[in-house]
Amino acid sequence: MPSDWSKTFLRRWRLLLWPAVGAVVLHSGAPDAPGAQSGGERPTIFVCGDSTARNTAKGKNGEPCAGWGTPLADYFDPAKATVANVAHAGTSSRTYFTNPGDWPGVLPRINPGDFVLLVFGINDGTAPPAPNARGSLRGLGDQTVDVKRADGAIEVAHTYGWYMSAMATAARERGASVILLTVTTRDIWTNPCGVEFRAGVPSKPLPPDYDPKLDRIERGTGGGRYTQWTKELGRRLHLPVLDLTNLCADRYEAMGRAAVDQFYSDHNHTYAAGADFVAATIVAGLKAFPHSRFTPLLSEKGRAVAKADAKYVTENGAP
Repeated sequence: MPSDWSKTFLRRWRLLLWPAVGAVVLHSGAPDAPGAQSGGERPTIFVCGDSTARNTAKGKNGEPCAGWGTPLADYFDPAKATVANVAHAGTSSRTYFTNPGDWPGVLPRINPGDFVLLVFGINDGTAPPAPNARGSLRGLGDQTVDVKRADGAIEVAHTYGWYMSAMATAARERGASVILLTVTTRDIWTNPCGVEFRAGVPSKPLPPDYDPKLDRIERGTGGGRYTQWTKELGRRLHLPVLDLTNLCADRYEAMGRAAVDQFYSDHNHTYAAGADFVAATIVAGLKAFPHSRFTPLLSEKGRAVAKADAKYVTENGAP
């Protein structure tokens, strides 16, 4: 069951849906810009996500898979920042929030001046009360549904927006800078000739008029809804947002489907090379924030990454 502080957050929820009021709550004593630090101490960058960020499974070719949160550490100078990859494969915003070993264990480790990169959505789509659903309720509202657990206990399940807001708010109240990342891009492609590819496998025989130059990659799970919900949440809570979905998708389409397929074991999970590519893409996005506090923390490898176009980031500062 959620902890006492999360129950308190539930009582605040309706207020937080209103940007003006939410700004007052979220900005009381908390850093306003990405990466504001206190006391000159070495900050920790917490990566909170699913298997796209942390994965140790073996891929279809026998090589180990990896999530982008693992190679991300190579882009930061360990003398200036610590990367803590606390993502957990298979989790949704809801299960990460409620699992004792996940968010309830991460939150006490967060200190003033730390960063929290928050990205969920791939596993949120199967919503309760569907049997064995691990996802959250859809949207950003305050609706709930009672879910009976295997042990007979009743869990009150909330929306994707509620869980993301609960984690972001709690982290900011501990003095951390929270950056929302839109959902990680998956290796699912479509083509005008009606063929879908998942990790390079076509859904049907290729017709004579198939042109690989017209392949287009999926831009966010749920038809892009989770990407849009994350952006809207950033506006409501005045939190910076990195549009990882479209930044990565644009880079993938420039490479072409055949090259991107080599990064993936299946449509969700990357090998080491793919994880490193996504990590570099995220670093490019973090550098794109105006006056980014991430830039001074980078290693030589991180400094070599070209900054992404500013169109992929939104500061969402308080009015």
